[in-house]
Amino acid sequence: MIRQGPQAVRDLPPQSENLMTSQERRRLLLQDIDVVIDGGANGGQYAKWMRACGFRGEIFSFEPASETFGVLSEAARSDDRWHCHNAALGPEDGEARLHLTRTSLGSSLFRRTELHSRVWPRDVEAGTELVPMRSLRSLWHELGCDGRRVYLKLDVEGAELSVLEGSGPVLDRIALLELELSLVDMHHGAPAFHEVINFLSGRGFSPVALEQNHNGDDTTGQMLMLDGIFRAPGAGSEDGPGRQ
Repeated sequence: MIRQGPQAVRDLPPQSENLMTSQERRRLLLQDIDVVIDGGANGGQYAKWMRACGFRGEIFSFEPASETFGVLSEAARSDDRWHCHNAALGPEDGEARLHLTRTSLGSSLFRRTELHSRVWPRDVEAGTELVPMRSLRSLWHELGCDGRRVYLKLDVEGAELSVLEGSGPVLDRIALLELELSLVDMHHGAPAFHEVINFLSGRGFSPVALEQNHNGDDTTGQMLMLDGIFRAPGAGSEDGPGRQ
């Protein structure tokens, strides 16, 4: 172990000096991206943020809840490069039972755990809805993603791994992947943190950044969720049509 003397300690920069913000990081990562696929779009908050980060390419947003989809469609109305789809991303094409919550942010294919209910007491269950489900494997050509560099964002409340598993060979064509990772059980039956990480590692994805996206459990100090950004082994297509 290298022991640093008092002078070395005094020379250390302040802890907060030069920390890259999430927006600054996205600006850099999006420079070579042609398409953003926004899985779990809710009311369009993420797509709006992509625009704020400087992305001017096409965005394909997927939101399964019909009422929330109306909000999403309205948000995208004035942006002709932002396309909205009323469907859940999943392992295959078909239908799925969506568990709705009052705030819409917690709607999921999985039931909430007691921890989820305690941390977000206002996010109470509000019934279910049968929604259409699409796989990335079947959507890829339909969205015109062939030969383009794609940034895939997944915030699908515990279903991230099933979306990836159902992607088949198109997963290797994604340049960058951003997904929500739960460190604790937030949904009954949802994969654990290590299962998602092991899957990505097995497919050759390398970590770019891990960002805390919630204050955590204020009674225990437990961090609940992260946004993880990963780079694909081949870093996606190299022959995209260029940035707009």
